[in-house]
Amino acid sequence: MRNTLGLELLEQGKLDEAEAKFKEALTADVMYGPAHNNLGKVYYLQKRYYLAAWEFEYAMKLMPYLPEPKNNLGLVFESVDQLDKAVSYYQEAIKMEPENPEVIGNLVRAQLQRDDRDDGVGQLLSELVRIDTCPEWVDWAREKLALMRGTQHESYNTTP
Repeated sequence: MRNTLGLELLEQGKLDEAEAKFKEALTADVMYGPAHNNLGKVYYLQKRYYLAAWEFEYAMKLMPYLPEPKNNLGLVFESVDQLDKAVSYYQEAIKMEPENPEVIGNLVRAQLQRDDRDDGVGQLLSELVRIDTCPEWVDWAREKLALMRGTQHESYNTTP
């Protein structure tokens, strides 16, 4: 219940209140992985990256079968310009859920920041165009594909 209330507060942007609820949930059960992951989200949004990383790592240990804590840890490393570590965590998450558009988008964004321009990046961008439902991500992926192929964005004809 506390974790659910914390999620509602998190969605409303009430980070301090959400943090308190997640901490209450963890006081009740320190081994509750979702509360660790969600507390990590609060810390991430507050730019408290060390604490966020700790919570995501703990969540990964408690929920090794879920890609979300790995993806979230990738976000932390990407935020502190440790792109190799970010890419590694995103790749781990993709192995668990290969058609997750959020993870694909995060991975390809980090790879492009690292200046990766190989066929794998192009394939991920194409996959993102195919499966994502967020117009901003699809437009972004199309633009990056067009740049990689040396064509104009307007002439690139891929349907989502």
